[in-house]
Amino acid sequence: MYPLKTNPFSRFRVFVLSAFSFLPLLLSAQPLTLSECYEKTEKNYPLIQQLELIELSEKYNLQNISRAWIPQLQLYGKATLQTDVPKFEVGPPLNLKIDVPKDQYQTYLQLNQIIWDGGQIRSTKKTIQAATEVQRKQYEVDIYAVRGRVNDLFFGIILYDSQLEQLKVNLKELQRNLDKVTSFAELGFANESDIDAVKVEQITAEQGIIQLTTMREAFVAMLSAFMGENLAPDIVLQKPEVVTTQETNNRFELKLFDASISAQKIQNMQILSKNMPKIGLFVQGGFARPGLNMFDTNGKFYAIGGVQLNWGFGNLYTIKNEKKIIENNISSIEISRKLFLLNQTIQAKQQNAIAEQYRKILSSDDEIIRMRESIYKASETKTENGTMSMTDLMRDLNMEHAAKAQKIVHETQYLKALYDLKNLYNN
Repeated sequence: MYPLKTNPFSRFRVFVLSAFSFLPLLLSAQPLTLSECYEKTEKNYPLIQQLELIELSEKYNLQNISRAWIPQLQLYGKATLQTDVPKFEVGPPLNLKIDVPKDQYQTYLQLNQIIWDGGQIRSTKKTIQAATEVQRKQYEVDIYAVRGRVNDLFFGIILYDSQLEQLKVNLKELQRNLDKVTSFAELGFANESDIDAVKVEQITAEQGIIQLTTMREAFVAMLSAFMGENLAPDIVLQKPEVVTTQETNNRFELKLFDASISAQKIQNMQILSKNMPKIGLFVQGGFARPGLNMFDTNGKFYAIGGVQLNWGFGNLYTIKNEKKIIENNISSIEISRKLFLLNQTIQAKQQNAIAEQYRKILSSDDEIIRMRESIYKASETKTENGTMSMTDLMRDLNMEHAAKAQKIVHETQYLKALYDLKNLYNN
């Protein structure tokens, strides 16, 4: 018999299908990163809808302004009763008398087409675009502010995870002590109060686990609300690495200040265009009594076409003050920029001090833990020899656990201080 031949493509297809069947499990096992929290929160945050409205508003406003170049059709009408009218009378031999009626009527359509508007439409478009850019930058400022709240939740969960892990280690150590003291009691070297001393610490540690687990679930629920998805209560977070913050300032507020100043400067274009003459074509057609010939008392259809000039000089009285207002607005924005940079510098110094403080504390935490472990081991030996009570041993054990817990807190606080500083500069 010949061996059964298999199709290489079939084997490849089975391999691919098998890989895809395990893909959801692999994806679900991936720990959640801080960057993913930022990205999903910003996409889910209600302000994202505001950006769409800003874009639509700009689109509609620009379309409306552009339609000013489309010929404009207007309907006019009037009826008047006058106290006096022009009269014309010629004696013999012509005996001609023309008497214009005192009740007069006129209705007409007029088509206007702008030829040159002094740059007003163009400056209005630029004003709309500049105002929209300011709104965009304000949106970016508002949406970026959410990162600080995400930081609080993310590092809070990491802190709870570390503390829970340490408490579980503590429980194992307590169980080891309970087994040991129970065996001593069976031999008559320990009593019931020694066993109770260990059990009390076990119950206290279990209560701590319940409390931390509850707080962790609350933080996960809040982070879920920000991200817009249901995170599992036991979701695993990836602990961020220690970062070195560069003092390159990429904050969106600086771009907002620049956009606001540009928007103010564009106002000067509008002031200039507002004081320029406007030239256009017009065509007028209608019915009137009298018509164009005022001495013809019968109603007539008529038509007029031509070029018209419109130049208002009233704005010339206020142009100087309008420019000063713009200058004042720009100065105010510059002051706001300086105030922002000053506050940012103060915050950066504060964050640097906090980070440096925890860095120095961490350098001595390991030494404290080493000494606490040494003290506990010595106490454990004394307890076994009967020269120290179990209560004193539990006290030394708690001191060791407290030192380890403090190191966990300091590590998380140091890491959060670095990322808060990173967030401060948007690096």
